[in-house]
Amino acid sequence: MILEHIGIAVRDIEASLRQFQVLFNAEPYKTEDVASEGVRTHFFDAGGTKIELLESTRPDSPVARFLEKRGPGLHHLAFQSQDIEADYKRLEEAGYRVLGDGPKAGADGKQIFFVHPSDTEGVLTEFCMAAR
Repeated sequence: MILEHIGIAVRDIEASLRQFQVLFNAEPYKTEDVASEGVRTHFFDAGGTKIELLESTRPDSPVARFLEKRGPGLHHLAFQSQDIEADYKRLEEAGYRVLGDGPKAGADGKQIFFVHPSDTEGVLTEFCMAAR
């Protein structure tokens, strides 16, 4: 399993984009809306690891609720899965609280699911795999 990306929730996307553009000396290589999650994602390449800035697009989105509760910062770590359905089933059977009814469409052409942070030492953990 490899780290696929790091998700960071932000309140002020314009300020955050400027900060990360200076930090990485690069523009985001991709911006994408995921309407079902109420989020707009902005991806940077940080030397082979993707950094995903998460901008809420509606007040009831998971990212908006995260920002209200915890403020801006680390939102999740995402790991690349070789078999997303098998990983979902394996973790569910092991007693982890997997969120949702199974993998679903996410950003960057991926199928995704999340494991509740209370089962992973307080860090929301995502598994993702390129959609087939």
